[in-house]
Amino acid sequence: MHRRFVIIFLTFLLLFLLPSITSFATVIYEVKPGDSLNKISAQYKLNVKTVAHLNGLEKNDKLVIGQAMIIPGSTYYVRGNETLWDIAYRHSISVNLLKSKNKLRNDNIIPGQKLFIPSISKKKVWAGTYFIPKSKKTNNWMLEHYKKTLTSIFIFEYHSTKQGNLIKVKENGAIKQAWKKGITPYATLTNISDKGFDPNLLHNIISNKILRKKLISNIYTLLDRNDLKGINLDLEMVKPDDRIDLNQFIKELSFKLHRSKMELLIAMPPKDAENNPSYYSAYDYKTIGKYVDKMFIMAYNWHWSGSASGPIAPIQNVRNSLKYAVNVVPRSKLLLGIPQYAYDWPLTGDIRTGSAISTQNAINMYKKNESQVYYDRDASAPAFRYIDKKGTQHEVWFEDPRSLLAKFHLVKEYKLAGLGCWHIGITMPQTEEILLNEFWIQ
Repeated sequence: MHRRFVIIFLTFLLLFLLPSITSFATVIYEVKPGDSLNKISAQYKLNVKTVAHLNGLEKNDKLVIGQAMIIPGSTYYVRGNETLWDIAYRHSISVNLLKSKNKLRNDNIIPGQKLFIPSISKKKVWAGTYFIPKSKKTNNWMLEHYKKTLTSIFIFEYHSTKQGNLIKVKENGAIKQAWKKGITPYATLTNISDKGFDPNLLHNIISNKILRKKLISNIYTLLDRNDLKGINLDLEMVKPDDRIDLNQFIKELSFKLHRSKMELLIAMPPKDAENNPSYYSAYDYKTIGKYVDKMFIMAYNWHWSGSASGPIAPIQNVRNSLKYAVNVVPRSKLLLGIPQYAYDWPLTGDIRTGSAISTQNAINMYKKNESQVYYDRDASAPAFRYIDKKGTQHEVWFEDPRSLLAKFHLVKEYKLAGLGCWHIGITMPQTEEILLNEFWIQ
């Protein structure tokens, strides 16, 4: 999903005009100097263990400045020099909405003042995630733990040989376990070889009618024999010259699967115009959108391990991708892909390549190093820096409740079918809490 294996937030006016407003089940709290779990819990009359658990913390953990936390309930206590804009921005709502729901006649607020935090109504969505099989015991735990947040899983990953034969995954009973828990399993087909995502491997198959037909037949057999609902195509780095052949492959595969009521999903790189960026021109949104059942927009990796450090999924880039997608693909087919990983880039030293880590590991890292969290308001993304044992300075970009909520609201704003992430098992507890507060999962 991300290479090798993801402000201007919402339109204020749209949010203000949405007719159905309900209580927001959690508020987002930014840690200030002098804050502690005990102090915050006491102010909101909550158990320390409850607050710690919701935020992936231990009850004795120290907090760091700038850290974002979620607090159950819809009441927020104004802090220090905060403004209405600060509080509204953090919750991805408009100042006008915040004022209206609190019957405020002006923008003046004072420390200690109680505010009701409103939100737009919950939306029913289709939610899927990539699933990397582990042992049978671990598979069962993950599926049980996350089942309330999932419609489907995409088992990662099956790929083809040069002859069009499939290399199968040792899924260790995950397919049967998923069905039993009410989660629909799909296979994930990639163009991964020993070189990583391999455009030449895919080219040689889809440009050859015989091999293309063979691969399609093998995909059908895989789904039929393993009781899989369908296939999710994660074909990356496809060459622009393969656009026509990719369209033909998807068209033929769609006809084959749909005759047997199987489904075809595809993961697509983010574009904001037909040929922008040009290196993604092989991905024909409009044509492919006609044949697939769902399209997963990989709206992340604007900065990646080999790039300079920066936000993985800047909100304006995500928004621009959705603006384009909804104009060429039915909204009922679109899923917003959300990153649930972080990148850690060395800023000094000889090696500058970033490494991917889980979001929870990023939280553990800034706790350990007592690093202040900086929130980039243009990108709607958090980051922090630390110095390792060798004296190398690092910068880490990740997702937190503020950035996630902004993206979740885009799903509502653009009336998408749903959302998904890369990948299960690397999320933080805050993710599931906010997801279930914002959506009803099919």
